[in-house]
Amino acid sequence: MAGFLVRRLLFAAGTVLLTAFFAYGVIRLLRPERTPGEPVLAGTWDDVEREFLHLGMGGPDIKELWIEGYWADLFLLTGGVVVAVTAGVLGGLWCAAHHRTRSGRAVEGVALFLLCAPVYAIGLGTLLLFAPPFGVLEVPVFFEPNSYAPPLESPWDFVRSMAVPWLVVAAPLGAAIFRLTLMLTRDAMGEQYVRTARAKGVPHAQVVRRHAGPPTFSTVASLFGVSAPIMVTNVVLVEWVFSIPGFFRHMRRALGQNYGAPEQFIDIPMLQTLAMWAAVLIVALSLLGDLAIVKLDPRVRASGRTVG
Repeated sequence: MAGFLVRRLLFAAGTVLLTAFFAYGVIRLLRPERTPGEPVLAGTWDDVEREFLHLGMGGPDIKELWIEGYWADLFLLTGGVVVAVTAGVLGGLWCAAHHRTRSGRAVEGVALFLLCAPVYAIGLGTLLLFAPPFGVLEVPVFFEPNSYAPPLESPWDFVRSMAVPWLVVAAPLGAAIFRLTLMLTRDAMGEQYVRTARAKGVPHAQVVRRHAGPPTFSTVASLFGVSAPIMVTNVVLVEWVFSIPGFFRHMRRALGQNYGAPEQFIDIPMLQTLAMWAAVLIVALSLLGDLAIVKLDPRVRASGRTVG
């Protein structure tokens, strides 16, 4: 287990380092006029060394923005992950236990819609339905703009400002986990150990929850690991729509989409810092998925390596 963890940490660090070389090297290669007279490789190494060893973060102004917003990024991403995994697994097990019922089919239909609908469409639809003053059914408590507050400063404002963004961020991954859990659990109902439990008179819901469901969890962890880029992308989209003061809310301004500003330009240092922060979060989520697989699958613990 220790050896596996060390290998994964080294792999994660190498991935972030390669991302940094790409982010800074491509700009030097394609835009040499920004750094006239500087060699590409040596200059890229200096950039990466400054960002990693000295935490330059693109400059003091960008670093200050990151310090102000990274906690909101982490809160939004963590809450979305918890909601997605919990709702997906529990919903899949519940529908497997209520197979061919109207309620089960209704839940499956909702999950299919959430899986297919883009996050920005779900967010916009939610605002059009519930956000004052233009919503059909106004719910000002959970849709009040700029109501975010740190959890230790105002727990209620934090929860009410993050509840809907958590659900929107979690929707695609939660729906995917739901469908995967449901399908694998239904397949497992034909296994010998499941039929034995049913033959002993164990209630159907308990058979699903304790016998057919748990073997699917390692596969769910694999899906979670490979879905890390999708979760981070969803965070980027949701922060702007719901006025979450995270660091990713600066993405539009960095891309030159700062409408209403006196000047509109692409902020390359900001984009590079955003890319590095996204890479760190993606690698961290992937590492968390690998650790979950090791915990859930005894075959992986025995071999010391994951598949894929």
